[in-house]
Parts: sequence; structure tokens; C-alpha cells
Amino acid sequence: MTYDARQVVEGLRSGVPYREMAKNIVFGRERILANVAKNMESVEQGKVQKSPSYMVRANYGEGKTHFLHSVWGLAEDHNWVVSQVSLSRETPLDRMDFLYPKIMENTYMPGSRQPGIARIITEALDQPHLLADVRALDLSTRVTVLIDNLMNRSEGFPDLIADLEGRFLTSSELKQIHRKNFGKPLKMPRTTMREEVYHYLRVVDWFIQRAGYQGWMILFDEVELIGKFGKGARCRAYGNMGRFISGSLPHTMTVWSVASNFNADVLIARKDQEEVPRYLANRPAEAALGPFAELAMDALLESKLLEPLAKTQVQELITQIYDLHQDAYGWQIPFSAQELYEQVRAFTPTQDTRVRTWVRLSLTVLDIWYQYGMPPTVAVINPLQNGALDEELLDEPSEVAKPMIIKTPML
Repeated sequence: MTYDARQVVEGLRSGVPYREMAKNIVFGRERILANVAKNMESVEQGKVQKSPSYMVRANYGEGKTHFLHSVWGLAEDHNWVVSQVSLSRETPLDRMDFLYPKIMENTYMPGSRQPGIARIITEALDQPHLLADVRALDLSTRVTVLIDNLMNRSEGFPDLIADLEGRFLTSSELKQIHRKNFGKPLKMPRTTMREEVYHYLRVVDWFIQRAGYQGWMILFDEVELIGKFGKGARCRAYGNMGRFISGSLPHTMTVWSVASNFNADVLIARKDQEEVPRYLANRPAEAALGPFAELAMDALLESKLLEPLAKTQVQELITQIYDLHQDAYGWQIPFSAQELYEQVRAFTPTQDTRVRTWVRLSLTVLDIWYQYGMPPTVAVINPLQNGALDEELLDEPSEVAKPMIIKTPML
């Protein structure tokens, strides 16, 4: 094997996916990943698309986060820069000035273990004809000034890099740097960082392409947390989502994962398709978000379902786990992969067992056999459940996993 089998097994056991593991264990999502790859190819070739995005939905435990990490591995193999964020109170989709720094904190160059865009920026600045190209982007005054001073590579260079990374300079600080670099005062229109962030995203998209990378993949997890917002924040969140998937970032693709009950419990139950455009239209400062919000809600309704694995896919998954466990711990399992499937199948309570349950049960059976040399017995299994998407953020997770209790053999 070309990867650390024990590390992969530990990742599967903990339920915390990471890209090296997800690249090798794709949970039967090869077809969907192939569709993502086609969209990536269109972005690389500069083809106009209806929406350079992909949105998936699934029940809790069916591998949404694992799927995103598989996309990460795919993008990395194609020389894409990757960002991944999970939406939360600290990473709210309705506040772009809060979201942007979180995206930058979780942006990785291909093969890098450390996040950051400083090297991307410096690599792009080394390319010829930069000034003419940046003028053609029609950026805001603030971001244009930022680029002018970066290209000067003199006063305040580290602070300007930090600004693009989300540690925003105040207007007075930027003016002071500009005066030191060019010897003259600077006048800028008064704007908010919420307005400026869209221009920041566009220039990062441009830097990534100029630095020689094929594209920028942004992965959004826990999208269903929009349902915890009140109406105003929810409307802005839809609008901001629409800005991402509208194609305004020519070298960027976004992939979103959302709980399967979101459309029924939020979009339909709260009549968001009717209420959101009306709400935004009645607020002049936010009216421009209306068409983007409608685009986002349409995309959510058309999201692709990560369906439960077919029997053959489950058997293939368990065979992979079987082989990994042997390789990780250097032992010979005293039964076949098919017999492992039959043991796990006997422990599952329903025919629609979640992917996460298949994985954990398989590993538990193998772990007990490895330690005790005999099979376990199941005392209790409670099903994984989707959580309610009521308004107002709660302290509890949005989705709840109830415990599975397995008895080990008595020695």
C-alpha cells in the first residue's frame, strides 16, 4: 500500500476523516467524484458553466464530510488549491467579513500540511504583466490600492499579506503604508469589509491562477446550520451562497454538503422560496442579494443525494477495511472478508444501515477478534438520527448520534 494503513484505520475508527484516508476509501462515491472531476475540468479550460459548484445532501452518518475530503484529495491531485470550512457560529455564512478569514485560515496549497496563501501571493507577484492584468479585474479602490502596494514590495509588505489573509488593516493603516510607498496621500471611499470581501475573493482567485495552479476548490460543510438562523441572517446566508455559486470567481469551484432534512424542514416548511426574495427586496441595502439567494435555494433543491450504499458497495467497503486492518496490525484474520460482512450484517438493526455504522461495526468486530480471538455480542444498537433544524443556534450538535453498545467476550 502507498499509504499508512494504521493511520487510515485510526481515522476510520475515530470518525474524523482526513484527505489521505478519504482519497483511498471513497465509500462507493466514485460516480459522484467523477462528476466533480468533470466540473473541475470545465473550470480549468475556462468553459462557461451554469454554476461551477456541486451540492450533495445525505443523512447523518452517510459520509458527507468524508465525501468532501475525497474531493479535497481529488483536487490536490489535479494541482488545485483547497479550502475547507465547516459553518458554525464562528464561521457564519451570513457574515462574509467573518467567513473570509476562516476560509483563508484553512486554505492549503497542493501537498502542503500548513495553511496559508502568502506563498501563492509571492509566486503570483513574480509573474510578468501583472499591473495591466489587475487593472482589468475592475476591483474596488481598497483592493486595487492593496495590490499596488504589494507590487511595490517595500513598506508594509508583511502587513499587506496579512490583510489578504483576513487580518484586515484599518483604512488609516492602509493609507499610512501607501504614503510611505508612494509619497502622497490616499483618498478612498468609505466602505465596509462586508462589501470588500467579494473583491478579496476575486483577487485571491486571480492570484491562485497567476501562481500556476489549476483552480481553487472551496469545500463547505454543515450547510444545514443555516436553518439555525433567524430570517434575516438566513436570507443573507442564501445570498452569500449564491454569490459563490454564480460563477463570479472564474477559477473557483465550490462543493457544499447539507443534511438531507434541510429542504423539507427549512426551505419548504418556512416557505423560504417565497419569503426570502420578498424580505431582501424590502431592504435597499440588501436587495442586490435577492437574485443570488434564489440561485442558492434552487441549487439546494437540486442537490444530489448521497444514497445509502448498495449491498455490493458495502461488501467492497468491508473488504477494504478487512485488508487495511490486517496490514495495519500485521495479523492474519481467521475468516474471510465475506464472513466479516455476514457477521456485521447480523448485528445491524435495519436494512438502511448508515455508512458510519458499517465502518464502526466492522472495525469493532475486527478489533475484538484481534484482541480476544473470538467474536463479540451486541447488547444494544440505537440508530443515528438527524437533528432538528430549529431557528437559533443551540449548544448541542445539529445532528445526534446515539450510542452503540457492544459486549466483549468474557475471559
